[in-house]
Amino acid sequence: MKNILLNKRGLIAPPEKSAGGRGFTLIEVMVVMMLSIMLLISVWQLFRMITRTQVYTQEEISCQRSVRVIVERIKNDLRAAVFPDGLIGDKFIIQDPVDINGKEVGGARIRFARFHGFDDKGKPIVEKVVYIFDRGNGRVKRANWSGPWEQKNDSIENEKIVDSLSSLPNGTNGSYLYFNTFYTDTDREGFKGRLFVFIGLKAVYGNDVKVKHEIKLDLVVGPRFITSKDREPFWNLNPMSRLDVEAFQK
Repeated sequence: MKNILLNKRGLIAPPEKSAGGRGFTLIEVMVVMMLSIMLLISVWQLFRMITRTQVYTQEEISCQRSVRVIVERIKNDLRAAVFPDGLIGDKFIIQDPVDINGKEVGGARIRFARFHGFDDKGKPIVEKVVYIFDRGNGRVKRANWSGPWEQKNDSIENEKIVDSLSSLPNGTNGSYLYFNTFYTDTDREGFKGRLFVFIGLKAVYGNDVKVKHEIKLDLVVGPRFITSKDREPFWNLNPMSRLDVEAFQK
């Protein structure tokens, strides 16, 4: 038979709780909650750091790719620039002045004529090209133009975007692109030397100051084809000696 313990009133006394069945105290519950919150915060910070690193890497790769595409396209076109002997002016027309730190360094547009070889009749194939840096959104554009070889000529045809120097859709983000020209030297008789194009470029990607990165580039490009003004031999063997001045002005 089971032993039943009765108290003085004849009621059954409840059994005492064992040590193993004791519940959590309020302090213990609060400690566990705090540790859980700290763990969640650590996991979130780690996730955010990894995400920011991935975004930074992707933007850096995109920035490098854009600069490479723009520079290679411009360089190849400038190298093939031509200019007819006998036409007044230079191979390049610089427009839309650019100021950096209060100093004019060049222009955001460059106009020139690109040589594409000869047709079946031996006539030079020439394309008038203009590169434009859009100061509203940081995009670099390539277009064609027509008309006289003049500084004030602002005609634009067949405009296409090459790429962008900014990660912002509607802002330069501090990026720039400008062109300038210079001659290597001038002799005692006043004849100028070879004409070169100086390119100043800055690409800016990233919207957060902490992850914002830049690529700066200064490049000098010399045209492959010379003119009689370049004081170099074998001018008559150059394709530019066959260019028609009147056709060049159309």
